[in-house]
Amino acid sequence: MKTRANPAHRRLSGLLALRLSLLLEKLRRPALPHKPPPALVREQAEVRAPLRLDLPYYPAKQGTAHVLVPWDPYMQEVEEALRSL
Repeated sequence: MKTRANPAHRRLSGLLALRLSLLLEKLRRPALPHKPPPALVREQAEVRAPLRLDLPYYPAKQGTAHVLVPWDPYMQEVEEALRSL
């Protein structure tokens, strides 16, 4: 005596076969290295203003390079605060 598969059972077995084939296809492909997520804030190089002859500058080390930093009122306050320590 043969039993017929009902349509719901056939549809379920078809979906299972499709899902298994997709899984095997995914396993067959080589895994690609993941890219890091995009940075929300990216480091930007400091904007370089042209040097002016009417401002005093002092040398400072930035990473491995030396830069000239303009001497402004803020730097004057910093120097005074450091002297008072």
